[in-house]
Amino acid sequence: MNNIFQHAYKEGKIPDKDTAKYLVGQLGEVNYIPSNSVRDYEQAVLKMYQEYYELMEKRKAEGESKEK
Repeated sequence: MNNIFQHAYKEGKIPDKDTAKYLVGQLGEVNYIPSNSVRDYEQAVLKMYQEYYELMEKRKAEGESKEK
């Protein structure tokens, strides 16, 4: 899943409903996701991606402040 998050972040995807659908779609290509569970997966993946996104933004900001 980390690779999917990395790819989404590099594409500039922000944590929102559209990104959640995108991420679940990507996960669904390698893992079976029952159709009646998609919404639960979207919510869980969005929460995890939000944390990943915030961490990456923090690292990015720290890197930029060190360069100054």
